[in-house]
Amino acid sequence: KLNQDFYNSFAAEFSESRAAINPGIRRALAMLNLASVLDVGCGDGRVSRVLPERCNYVGLDFSARLIGRAAGRGGQAQGGRGQGQAQGLPLQFVLADVSDPLPIATGAFPTLICFAVLHHLPERESFMRELRRVVQSPDPVSGKPGGRLALSVWQFTHSARMRKKIVRDLGNGDYVLSWERGGHGERFVHEVMEDEMKRLAHSASLSLVEVFRSDGRSNDLSLYAILEAR
Repeated sequence: KLNQDFYNSFAAEFSESRAAINPGIRRALAMLNLASVLDVGCGDGRVSRVLPERCNYVGLDFSARLIGRAAGRGGQAQGGRGQGQAQGLPLQFVLADVSDPLPIATGAFPTLICFAVLHHLPERESFMRELRRVVQSPDPVSGKPGGRLALSVWQFTHSARMRKKIVRDLGNGDYVLSWERGGHGERFVHEVMEDEMKRLAHSASLSLVEVFRSDGRSNDLSLYAILEAR
């Protein structure tokens, strides 16, 4: 609820601060099949704008204002269809609370991306299992591998500037961070370290393909994981 209120209140300011596509996102996308992509926690849909023109794309987010901004930039919200890139497939943006079961059929997508979302959730194990549910399982007959997931989480304690934003240390890696652009806001954030990412992947029947750090001046402000369904 804290984070939902934040992203609805500061949708415009947040979007403006995230206009660029991080280097880590571009590196992660290069390891994925981008013919059909589910974007969980899509925000204003910025990643959709760097996907291939013929990508079948669905974005989910719990912020009505961010989904509205996404729809205004080339898609349509609430399950509708809108025209994406010129000559491309339509983009679809859906308002959905990603902490609940996703409104997506089991095994519906070969590729799922979830950038800067996992660290906002207090129930991360059930969320990872839900992500695993909606990606394709491996086919033992054809030998086709399972679908892939690309996730990122903040490593904000690596940055002195970001550490100054901590207003409450809740213990066990849980924090409340402040936001001062366009007014005062607060967000819940859990710092997911590499060991936890590996444990979450294992519990959700996901194999770890690659883990790397990227972004920020020190090139380690985010931890990325490429996972494969097993």
